[in-house]
Amino acid sequence: MDRQLRSRFPDIRLAEGVIVKAPHRLFAGKDLLLDVRAYLNCAGGEWNDNSGYIRLGDNVEIGPYSVLWGAGGITMGNDVHIGAHVSITAHEAKQIRPENVDVFKPLDMEFAPVIIEDHVLVCSGSVIIPGVTIGHHAMIGGGAVVTRDIPPYALAVGCPARVIRFSNAEQGPQDLGATRALANAT
Repeated sequence: MDRQLRSRFPDIRLAEGVIVKAPHRLFAGKDLLLDVRAYLNCAGGEWNDNSGYIRLGDNVEIGPYSVLWGAGGITMGNDVHIGAHVSITAHEAKQIRPENVDVFKPLDMEFAPVIIEDHVLVCSGSVIIPGVTIGHHAMIGGGAVVTRDIPPYALAVGCPARVIRFSNAEQGPQDLGATRALANAT
């Protein structure tokens, strides 16, 4: 696998123990770092016809022990840093109905793409669920569980993640009251 990845992505930096399932469904720009024991499942499995993908822009770092499940599609822009022990999934199982007593019946799945725009930092231990978009220049605090879209320039923390402030180069940090009003509108 290392040889196949290195032939497709000459700038890739692979640490020890990296696993990439369905590497033909991985699309990446320059300067990709997959840190220690990162796990990327780029396609899914027979339960989604192996139709998933993971698309990574330039200068992307996937931190140690992070897991990306791309069955519903994961796209990251340029200059994205994913910290250690982060879980990003583009699919999830539907709730099992009470009358279903067959433990061997395959689960019904839902698929929704995850989009992480340019210049985003996702701190260690965060979880990002299917269907979420994280806007450019946003930061996700450590241990956050992102269950809805995060706007650009936002700092989101907690479980579930909520925006606590905005910061951008032109305006600087914004007032928390205005931040709450904007976050509640999204």
